Amino acid sequence: MVVTSEKVVDLSNLAMSAAMDPSRWQVFLDSLSSALRTRVCTQLIGYDQMTNAAPLAYASGYDPSILRLYEEQFADKNPFAANFPNCAIGDSISTHELCALEKLKRTQFYADILHPLEDLHAGGGSMLALDTSRMFLIGGNMRAKDQERHEGDWLKLCVALAPVIRQSLEINRMIRGLKFEKWAAERHLLGTGTAILVVDACMMLHYACPEAQRLLADGGLVRNDMFRRLKFASRDVQEQFKAAAGRQALGNPHLFANVSLRDLRRNEWICRTIGMRLGDLDKSPFGAFMTGSLAATLVALKPVGDRVTIVDTLRKSLSLSHAEAQSVVMLADGFTSAEIADERKVSIHTVRNQIKSALSKSGCRRQSELVQKVEQLRHFGDR
Repeated sequence: MVVTSEKVVDLSNLAMSAAMDPSRWQVFLDSLSSALRTRVCTQLIGYDQMTNAAPLAYASGYDPSILRLYEEQFADKNPFAANFPNCAIGDSISTHELCALEKLKRTQFYADILHPLEDLHAGGGSMLALDTSRMFLIGGNMRAKDQERHEGDWLKLCVALAPVIRQSLEINRMIRGLKFEKWAAERHLLGTGTAILVVDACMMLHYACPEAQRLLADGGLVRNDMFRRLKFASRDVQEQFKAAAGRQALGNPHLFANVSLRDLRRNEWICRTIGMRLGDLDKSPFGAFMTGSLAATLVALKPVGDRVTIVDTLRKSLSLSHAEAQSVVMLADGFTSAEIADERKVSIHTVRNQIKSALSKSGCRRQSELVQKVEQLRHFGDR
């Protein structure tokens, strides 16, 4: 394939960014249309009854008047669509496999849509989703004169990108209901502003929230390599985490200990790793692509702020004792009661009583509510 591995990684990252922000699909398709050494008109064709996505939801490279004509007259008369049900998920299929050229040229679709765009009947794509409620296909049309030289590379590129596009479409679907970050925050008290990633036992990155994507792009704390594997800037942390993730995959999911680490700028971070099985999610963003039996690790990365200042602010705002405020701030930073006790050199019974007292004084019913108060004070102060 003439497309470089770096370009494939760039396109994969753009598709992943569209997971939490569907408007980024347009950016992805614009970049995809120029990935080869010729122009390819790209599109996400399909529908989703759950999200009300319309046919030809996103496209790049087509004349706007042609798109309007398609939507008004040909959305339900696409000659390629008859063979969509025969497409295997993730495999490539050329336009001529979908509709023989001789048959295609006898249609009004060819005369009004494809022929005016320099005989744009070559290309093809890959089926992304196909069930009773939805269908999505990533595809592209290229000029007939480019078919021999570029169609094969285009189809290979579609197959290479299909897994990450499918995953992002699943997350698009999921965010209409329960947000993954919200689930993680509520279940594991991660607090707002936390960078959340999900990796498997091989360190393969399966999910990154927007804050995590920014960290990956920066590379000062974590990054992903060309195979989308998570890499820590610290080699020691990388080896520790890889070993822990491997052990977790062999047994029942459990909570790993927090790790303090520094980025390349010497800023301190807390890394909390949480064993999980994706089937435990009430509404999984990973759909059928990752089964409930698959062990995964949720990685939560959060910068360590000025604890002295926030402890003092929390003490004054909620009328807590200094010790109670210390325990609550560490709780918000992701530490367990046992870890707080170990760090502060007190008994776990003492820590639990301090948190219980803080809940009463703050009027919070659950620890997650108390953590949210800490985060509000951290970001906005006592207002």
